[in-house]
Amino acid sequence: MIRTLKAFALHLPSLSVGLTFMTLSILFGSWLARLPEVQAALALSEGQLGLALLGLPLGALTLTPFAGWLMKHLHTGRAMTLSALLFCACLPIPAFAQSQWALMGGLFVVGLSNSFMNISMNAAAAAIEQQYRITIMSICHGMFSLGAMIGAGSAGLIAAADVPLKGHLITLALAMVGLQFLLRPIILNLPNSDSEGSSFALPPKALLGLVFIGFCIMIGEGAIADWSAIYLRNILEANPFVASLGYAGFSMAMAMGRFAGDGIKMRLGAARLVVIGSLLGAGGLALAILLPYPVTAVLGFTLVGFGFSSVVPVLFSAAAKTPGVAPGTGIAAVASSGVVGFLIGPPLIGGIAEHFGLGFGLGIVAALALVSAMVAKRVRI
Repeated sequence: MIRTLKAFALHLPSLSVGLTFMTLSILFGSWLARLPEVQAALALSEGQLGLALLGLPLGALTLTPFAGWLMKHLHTGRAMTLSALLFCACLPIPAFAQSQWALMGGLFVVGLSNSFMNISMNAAAAAIEQQYRITIMSICHGMFSLGAMIGAGSAGLIAAADVPLKGHLITLALAMVGLQFLLRPIILNLPNSDSEGSSFALPPKALLGLVFIGFCIMIGEGAIADWSAIYLRNILEANPFVASLGYAGFSMAMAMGRFAGDGIKMRLGAARLVVIGSLLGAGGLALAILLPYPVTAVLGFTLVGFGFSSVVPVLFSAAAKTPGVAPGTGIAAVASSGVVGFLIGPPLIGGIAEHFGLGFGLGIVAALALVSAMVAKRVRI
């Protein structure tokens, strides 16, 4: 693993894409860690916050039908730079919201730019893999998780120091803009991707099992991202720094699991890895819910990260090798269902929490992880 990471760091095109993945996640992780402050400032219930969070998936799904057109008409490097700058400009907007609907509107704009950046980054990683005949996708997603850990962890410290949210996000966004300008000469010379059609695809019948697992696991990832800090802060009464550690620990474990994922897959096998990962995720959530203390909750969310880390990359590989299905179609189907799960999960959990409590909502996520483990035993992976 160390040798692979060293080779990645020394290959400037790969490193530039990995750092762009980190740009997105550092900013997004910082926002998520301070979400309890936004909820408190606007006096929103869990249900009201969940409805406002729906702006993010609505924005992302609005852009999806145009994704293929954008990538077809823009060079990969230019698309990645443009989308990164747009995301940096949009992310601070929700911090200025004065109402639930203004927050929803701000998150809609963030969702648009987030979707564009996600598509362009993954297209750039795929283009590098094709041009240089190397594998970097898993490492790039590991860089994303590492950036989320850095963003969430640092945001907890910054919040504990009473730094205003608006100034925090604007300063951080400007720093990420500076990083993108430093990387620009390398990024603009990246190989171009061969993008065809939309990034969204209805799942063929042969992929329904993989699509279902991806949907369930990504609901869990979205739930941890948006609700872990709120669960720690509002339900377990942790201070702002400790509240940020839930998502930071989850992201750290995700990064470690993804960097080591290929080796673990070779030892356990793909199907067994998905089963064990799903069960570990369910166990981590159970720990956070059944032992409601800040320390055990942070540990539980970290275990979820270890469990979920390699599941989605394994599903991508399995989808690409499904008999009778073109590799691109398989990957697009699993990716699209995963994005829907990741983005719809948080507002869904908010609606459940409004009536039954946030612990019950997270319990639903644990149940979905258990179902994923059972499905993984019955499908071809």
